[in-house]
Amino acid sequence: MTESELKEMYQVSHTGTNKYSNGNMYSIPVSGIDFEGLQEVTAIFSRDGKLIGVLTKLPKRKFDYLNKVIAGKYRLVNQQIPFVGNKSATYRDGATEIMLEAPHMSFEMSMNYINDELMRAFNSQSEAEARQKERNEASQL
Repeated sequence: MTESELKEMYQVSHTGTNKYSNGNMYSIPVSGIDFEGLQEVTAIFSRDGKLIGVLTKLPKRKFDYLNKVIAGKYRLVNQQIPFVGNKSATYRDGATEIMLEAPHMSFEMSMNYINDELMRAFNSQSEAEARQKERNEASQL
């Protein structure tokens, strides 16, 4: 999907530039999406206007249902579902990772679709920021 295609489908609000992709981010009004419980949707684009991430927030009670539905469509990569504690599941569809995360001490969960391009940029920048933080701390000793 392109930015113009998204804008044709929804009345989106530009929320800034993503620090990892350097592309635009848009908030999609949940009232325009027929999905029960959906609380928030953010679309992330690459610099060249290609959709590379969709971040959503939902009530945590939807975790088991979403996990079951997604398991029927995508390949499971990792799953952690303790009786008590943080729940998570990661699935893969080609170059996209679908992640469900439900923190134990929260009423919300996230369901994120992230393209490998965005994940690489995130990991690279996070590692660079961690190295810079270590250098800054070391210089203070």
